[in-house]
Amino acid sequence: MVEMETLRSKLELIIGSSIRMKELSKPQSELMYSAERLLQDFLNIDEFTWFPLYVKNGVLHVFEVKSDCISSEVMQLIAMLVRQQREEPLSAHGEEERGILRLSQWIQAQLELEQGEAELPDDLEFKRRLGVDMVPFLLICESIHITEVSSTALKRLLRSYFDGDVILIPLREQEWLVLARKELVAGGNDEKDDDGVESETDMLSAFGLGLYELIASEWVGTFHLALAPVFSPVKSLPSMVGMLRETIFLGRTFHVTEHVHFPWELLLERLIYSIPPVQRRRFLDQAGDHGVLFTDSETLATLETFFQLDCNVSETAKRLYIHRNTLLYRLDKIKQETGLDVRSFGDAVLVKLTMLLYKVTKRK
Repeated sequence: MVEMETLRSKLELIIGSSIRMKELSKPQSELMYSAERLLQDFLNIDEFTWFPLYVKNGVLHVFEVKSDCISSEVMQLIAMLVRQQREEPLSAHGEEERGILRLSQWIQAQLELEQGEAELPDDLEFKRRLGVDMVPFLLICESIHITEVSSTALKRLLRSYFDGDVILIPLREQEWLVLARKELVAGGNDEKDDDGVESETDMLSAFGLGLYELIASEWVGTFHLALAPVFSPVKSLPSMVGMLRETIFLGRTFHVTEHVHFPWELLLERLIYSIPPVQRRRFLDQAGDHGVLFTDSETLATLETFFQLDCNVSETAKRLYIHRNTLLYRLDKIKQETGLDVRSFGDAVLVKLTMLLYKVTKRK
């Protein structure tokens, strides 16, 4: 954590002695708790003194200082400054951290066993908290330029955005599952579509895009976010994680410039990816070699925007910041080179399918 590293540097200047950040083993972490399961402010072990900083993956990270370099008064001062920097007492969250770790391990185990529909066992502490409908989010950090994202800092940011408490479950390295009660996402939203049905996907899309922008502004790096409609975590949590991972994979495969991915927008991509490679190549051979459409970045951007906007010429021209006649010229050029007019439904479907197949087969 950046805050703790800054504090470490300042404390070294004050006490005139070296301080290092140390990750304790699980047995060492247990030593930091008193018989009443309360976290101690500091602990003297052999010639060192430990000051608890934060919990990650069930173990404590601490400041380690040589005991003979500091007085008891300085120990108390360091403990007080560390408590203030933590903002939240670790003693209140020790049991929660262990419960989340067990839940994370159970999810991973069920996915490895391909038991996606497994119901949460009764001995998991979080089962009662997960007995309500929730909205799931999966966040993956691909790269970051300064320092890794800590679960503590991420949860603090999420709490401010959701305006309420959420459950944050670390899965793989720099991958988190976020579960939020549906009222924290939907709120009092009564927006309806033309048929009078609540536009849940529109609301979720806007919420997810806002969350991504907040995370991307907080940490400079590459993130991917996927979310799904309301579900019951007790009944199908592992399968939901698997589906969200697949959603991010498909989004990165077919839409490389996008970072927020929605399963309801990737139905065709999911179907295309499920086609065996041999049949994909056979389709491309039968459809004709239209690789020229997808090797030119301008043509590819034109087609993707055109399809995204339901083949609407005027809206596509606005989105691309070009004159309507310029867009018509590009579409006519595509027709001349391939014999396919994307303003015709049948040809548009063929070009769309071919474009997706080229992306997944990396065909040039």
